[in-house]
Amino acid sequence: MKTPPLEKHIKELQSPNSLDNNELKESLKKFKDLSNEGINSNLIFYVLNLNTMVYEYISDACVSFTGLHPKDFYDLGINALSKIIIEEDLKPLSESIFPKMNDFTKNLSAEEKSKIVFEVYYKMKNINTGEKVQIVEYSSYYKFDKNGKPILSTGICCESSKIIKGVRGIVRIKEANGQRVLFDESIADTSNPLTRTENEISKLLMKGLSRKDIAAHKHISIHTVNTHVKKIYKKLEINKVSELNKKLT
Repeated sequence: MKTPPLEKHIKELQSPNSLDNNELKESLKKFKDLSNEGINSNLIFYVLNLNTMVYEYISDACVSFTGLHPKDFYDLGINALSKIIIEEDLKPLSESIFPKMNDFTKNLSAEEKSKIVFEVYYKMKNINTGEKVQIVEYSSYYKFDKNGKPILSTGICCESSKIIKGVRGIVRIKEANGQRVLFDESIADTSNPLTRTENEISKLLMKGLSRKDIAAHKHISIHTVNTHVKKIYKKLEINKVSELNKKLT
């Protein structure tokens, strides 16, 4: 029987202890108050219960990024990630990056864990449109049980300005003078041979922009756009824009 892609990650993260309703309500109120101060439709805020592995809260921005509604996340829990992270990224995340990050934090004290920030790069897809977005996700442990075991995790997801060819996981710890990197590993995706600029132009082409529009948007000449498009077509072995969706989604 095939093992669900996130099963190992869930087992390692899952806490045996639960929060009582009053503690949970208090924690959620504090987080919502903090997140609402900088509310932004381009940011997904969430609270994950590490006992039940379900989302206790997720902001409405999840709809535009993923096509899933908050209720879908509440129903599916962390398994929703299997639907919205592209398959090429989910495999290395679930089989390598997540386990290594989890293993790394096991050796940290409760105090150190409370200062940890996880930074993960991957591509998210909209289940309705098929559009892919380069995502960076920042998360941290928010609530601990009496034994120092994390029982609530909070995070923010947003579109990343960095184009990552594959996935990347970083563990940082907050210190008096900033943050120190404790762990940083990337796994390259060789299935997409395009450069960052070629990926950006491909994305604009798939949105329906003309080459002239792309030139104006990128502040480059139409000749440069044509050169990039020619290279894109050659690398992907295609002949027209409509074929981009088949290759890149």
